[in-house]
Amino acid sequence: MLFERLRFTVVLLFTLGCAPALAQAALVVDTGTPSNAIGAGWAFNSGHSYAGRFALSAATTINSIEGYFGTDAGEVGISLFSNSADGEGGFIPGNALRSASFATGVGEAGWRGLAGLDWAVGEGSYWIVFTATWDSASQASLPGAAARPLAGYALEQGGQWYDAAGLGLDQGLHVDASAVPEPGGMALFGLGLAVLGVVSRRKRA
Repeated sequence: MLFERLRFTVVLLFTLGCAPALAQAALVVDTGTPSNAIGAGWAFNSGHSYAGRFALSAATTINSIEGYFGTDAGEVGISLFSNSADGEGGFIPGNALRSASFATGVGEAGWRGLAGLDWAVGEGSYWIVFTATWDSASQASLPGAAARPLAGYALEQGGQWYDAAGLGLDQGLHVDASAVPEPGGMALFGLGLAVLGVVSRRKRA
């Protein structure tokens, strides 16, 4: 009886120990809050797009994306682009992979974005693009000088992309994501559950 209880406990601890490793959410991009005050950064007007490039070392599910900017009444689009337009390390985002948007009102600079995205992506480099669709007379801005700037920045105006890596853009960006469970980890977790079920049935018998 004691042996059965001990075996049941070991299997339970083993199974629970595998579970947290399957999907842990964390900030995969954290530039820190930009130090420029509102009005000291870049104008974030209608039709302006600002992009930051980041890299992922493994398959990932993006849960939320936030940028640091002031707003006007209207809407902000958040898009995930590939990095294939002009080759790895270039400044032009490639193809749009995912996109979402949210309504905004007039507001000072702050962290704003979307959660619950569930965007599955593989290893590689990507761009996060923020696009404003409010009135062209807007005074909204996107402060720069983030504490931990990204390796690449770009801005788009009038349908033309420009390299902003050396222009002091350094916008704020948060990307929260969960690692995609590896097949081996999933198999191990499933095996633990199966053994736990067998032990539980034998215990009841």
